[in-house]
Amino acid sequence: METRTKDITKKRMFTFLSIVFGILYIPWIIGMIVPGLGETVYGIIRFPLVFMGTPALAVFITRKLTNDTTPLKFSTKIFKNKKALLFSTLIPGAAIFLGTVLFFLIFPEDLDFQGRYISETYGAYGAPQEIELTIATMFLMGFIIYAISAVAFPVWYIALGEDIGWQGYMLPLLCKKMSVKCAVIINGVLWGLAHAPLIYYGMNYGTDYFGAPYTGMLMMVLVTIVLGTWMSYITLKTKNCMYAAIIHGAADIIGEAGTWISLSTKSSLLGPIPTGMIGLSVLLTGAVILFFKMPGDAEK
Repeated sequence: METRTKDITKKRMFTFLSIVFGILYIPWIIGMIVPGLGETVYGIIRFPLVFMGTPALAVFITRKLTNDTTPLKFSTKIFKNKKALLFSTLIPGAAIFLGTVLFFLIFPEDLDFQGRYISETYGAYGAPQEIELTIATMFLMGFIIYAISAVAFPVWYIALGEDIGWQGYMLPLLCKKMSVKCAVIINGVLWGLAHAPLIYYGMNYGTDYFGAPYTGMLMMVLVTIVLGTWMSYITLKTKNCMYAAIIHGAADIIGEAGTWISLSTKSSLLGPIPTGMIGLSVLLTGAVILFFKMPGDAEK
């Protein structure tokens, strides 16, 4: 009976990963082979319904193909556990905010007091063409974005497509095959590798940095291990990946704040957003602490 359970777990893991990486990697490979097709492929796989929806689709197909009727680690009743809700909405976002502040403390010359990025990116939506910022207004703007990230309900559910796959489904499967700590790391690596096609085409890091695109791919794996540790910790504690989606959604919003006030004169591998080493540093410190507080081994 135990051998049969292990076999079906392997089958479910293989099926899930085959679907996810098949949908994301096959177009990527075709785009690299066929001249002129890269931009079209990038436009398709970066579309939220495709990239974030693929893991959720893989869960649905895998459960159908393998007759998996075990309950998913998912519930929308997040207000029942107020401690977990506050942790998910406030703590990781604060760590990201502090990482951004740290980046600009190290590289104050990268601060853009004219808000060029804001004007160019959001000018069509009413942003002023001439902006004069101060340290105080930058900090206030960052705090407002942080507060918004904590209550951005729609973004939680957009992020859920990824998290129901990686945290709600793949993580529990991995926990059946290995220790919880090992499962958390492996899950983070796999999640990061799923981003490789996007990094190849310039998402998060652009194309002009040392070792591009491969160093960007490696950095993204580190990012997903770190963020995934926070998400895995709360998922395993609550048996509900909705809290992971809250962390993910909040990180996506507050994580962009640094680009609004940056002249982008430093390597994107450093920051200011949390996909760079300095921007990630406070979140990394928290992840190390949570890693050693991770719940014990799950039931096999």
